[in-house]
Amino acid sequence: MTTLSQNKALPEVESMLVIHQGALGDFILALPVLKALRMAFPHAKPFLMGYPRILQLAEGRYYGEQVFSIDQKGMATFFVVDGPLDRTLSQFFSAFELIVIFGKDAEGPLIKNLRKVFQGRLLHVNSLPHWDRRVHLTDYLLTQLRRFDIPPSEPYPKLYLNESDREWGNHFWRERGISPEERSNVIVLHPGSGSRKKLWPLENFLALFLHLRKQHRGKFLVVLGPAEGMEIQQAFKELGTSDLILSRGLSLVQLASILEGCRLFIGNDSGISHMAAALGLPTLAIFGPTDHRVWSPRGEKVEVVRIGLPCSPCPEERFFLCKDIQCLNRIEMADVLKGLQRIGVEV
Repeated sequence: MTTLSQNKALPEVESMLVIHQGALGDFILALPVLKALRMAFPHAKPFLMGYPRILQLAEGRYYGEQVFSIDQKGMATFFVVDGPLDRTLSQFFSAFELIVIFGKDAEGPLIKNLRKVFQGRLLHVNSLPHWDRRVHLTDYLLTQLRRFDIPPSEPYPKLYLNESDREWGNHFWRERGISPEERSNVIVLHPGSGSRKKLWPLENFLALFLHLRKQHRGKFLVVLGPAEGMEIQQAFKELGTSDLILSRGLSLVQLASILEGCRLFIGNDSGISHMAAALGLPTLAIFGPTDHRVWSPRGEKVEVVRIGLPCSPCPEERFFLCKDIQCLNRIEMADVLKGLQRIGVEV
């Protein structure tokens, strides 16, 4: 295959659409591919299509000028085999010169239907390595760029906030009486995840907080997302400490705006852990049934805490059947504290 190192130039592109329908962690681990695309096609106006709740992190923030919803009216016609295609969206897709699709099926209905209305260059990036590959998702995605003569970027995802984001974050902390110096010393805890089978027991998080509080002269931020039940919020509220701040009901952009610049993030295997790492926070992620070799957060100061049980990591079919998550329940606070030491955090 001819590569750019052999002086093969990529064609000039003025407009590019990237379609990514993955969850938050999947999208963040794909950011190095989006950066490689921007570097390979520097004159192209980049646009994104997927779930706006997630893609808002990239809209107007380097990776995309505008975000379009994959759930908008008419898109369903592009997921039907040999069906009539929405005329407005057909014209929309035809206006681009390059479309990049993340997905499992290179010959699925979406790609086949796009080829009917789109005359430009269409690139498919397989979004998921085979379970047995044991290769990190970001590395797997970047490797696929070689097929298109696109040089990879560095393998660390990075989120870019704008001035408006930072003003919102600064206001959040000012309202709570936290100075910029105090903010830089805040420890963030996220006891939740999108799956209950990825949760380190709540009582362990509470014990960790009480231990860190004795060692750390600073504030703590507990992140509560839509997946976390009221019992988690109530458990931290009952501690009744003035150095504890609870955040709930924030958009992903708002959450990123208050996380940026904090001292440390400790969380489960979740998209928010990926976000913290992509914002440059020293990040410790507690992993259980998921394969950390594929799904761990990426960053310059990231540590995964896990125990190597024979049954872990779980293949997907066993993950849903497992009733006793020993790979998480047997992780102790001492394991987490040792993990913090490995990334140079003394608490």
